[in-house]
Amino acid sequence: MEKYQDPTDMQTALDCAIREYEGKKGGYVMTKSDTTYCNYMNNKEWNSFLNEMSPIHKAQYCCGGGGELYPGRYPPKMASFGSSSRFIYELSKNISGFKFEEKLDTKVGGVANLDGFIKTNDKYIYIEAKRREIYGASHANEKIKVVYEDVYNTIQELVINFNFEMYGEEDEEGCKKCTFKICNKVVKYFDLKQLICHFLGITYDIAKHNIKDAEVKFVYLIYNPKEVEGIISEKYKDNIVTRYREVTEFVNNNTSIIKSIFNAVFEYQTKRQNTDVNFEFKLVDQDSYKDELK
Repeated sequence: MEKYQDPTDMQTALDCAIREYEGKKGGYVMTKSDTTYCNYMNNKEWNSFLNEMSPIHKAQYCCGGGGELYPGRYPPKMASFGSSSRFIYELSKNISGFKFEEKLDTKVGGVANLDGFIKTNDKYIYIEAKRREIYGASHANEKIKVVYEDVYNTIQELVINFNFEMYGEEDEEGCKKCTFKICNKVVKYFDLKQLICHFLGITYDIAKHNIKDAEVKFVYLIYNPKEVEGIISEKYKDNIVTRYREVTEFVNNNTSIIKSIFNAVFEYQTKRQNTDVNFEFKLVDQDSYKDELK
């Protein structure tokens, strides 16, 4: 049986540190391939986790677009110790009225899959969670469907310090390579493509339901590795700490631009006809998260 005991990159290093921090054994076995994945819950741990999930939440994840609960080629995504869906689930499962895997039509290129949503009083709160994702490959030069080009052009026209370049031949999936820039610097480890897609879904939902003077908060939840820093593999620890700092500094330094991007997407979707929105953007970690769901 092939085992993956040692971290092979920043993402698995974080996974394994969280595993140790939680005091779990890990080691999900894929019987078809006879492979053990030590950065995932073991089968017994996972089955226990799944059995404790409420039927409502389980149905939400089953209807979501992420394929979180069941194995395919690899173990269930949510069984990963670094899973962002498990991260937000553990923080939000006891919050009344909270919905996981909110799906919103973008009107442009398909569906936006939000990790969480809750409506409190007259405020619509959408949540995107990141845990291991920010330690993966750069988002520079990634494939993007050309149907989004008009949206990006609108944002570029309306937002100072936002630029994009879409280039290369269109492939059979209708995609080209694309690079985003903020203040003339390439955006590498913040998923701006996904954020714009989320904004498209939110703004179209506002327009479609003719919500007047909407109060919208977007909570960007990024796992702070401070609690596991002392047990991260020495080979990857400095890189993980540095990447977390770079991504969070990028968000904090560009919050006003992110808000302007939302307003530009709102302009694109609604043309400002008969509706308005008060938009708030918040970066949080696991300690400050719940305070923003008010």
